[in-house]
Amino acid sequence: MKLRTLTCATLLCILLTACARDSGTTIAGGHGSIQLRDGVAAIQVAGQPDASVTGDGTLSIAGKPVPLTADQRDLLKQYYVHVYKIRSEGIATGKAGAALAGQAMGSVMSGLAHGNTDQIGKDIQAEASKVTAQAAAICAGLEQLRAAQDAVASQVAAFRPYATLDEKGVAKCRQGIDKANSSLATH
Repeated sequence: MKLRTLTCATLLCILLTACARDSGTTIAGGHGSIQLRDGVAAIQVAGQPDASVTGDGTLSIAGKPVPLTADQRDLLKQYYVHVYKIRSEGIATGKAGAALAGQAMGSVMSGLAHGNTDQIGKDIQAEASKVTAQAAAICAGLEQLRAAQDAVASQVAAFRPYATLDEKGVAKCRQGIDKANSSLATH
């Protein structure tokens, strides 16, 4: 097994585990970001006042509530649900990453202690595939969030400048998963 692969896997695990803390979740897209913290999806876009969406479908821009119809509020509730889902998938991915780190450490120790270093890579690859599968759920969540965002933007004019998550961002996520899966398949 290559030391570089082990090092990259360990660093990935540390980064993903850090995401599991309840310090907020940030989703970057285009020229803006969405941060879920304290039950509020705060949206920041360059050149625009900050916006926020709550679980009950309230949209505020620059701290002022935007008047909404019941249908618009329902769309914003769905938007919020998808932001929250990505947060949950991020936490699950962080936990899978922590499990990978534990497995990697255990496999290295066991392999070195018993002289069976060939098994180290196989053990780590099996656990790493769980992490990439969990991370793929984040990409699926991004696609769902983008659809929800576009639905809101089509019905709420004030929200349009905040619809920054595009297909390019979703595709980039999927490409990262494909690259990770390809790397696992070749090692």
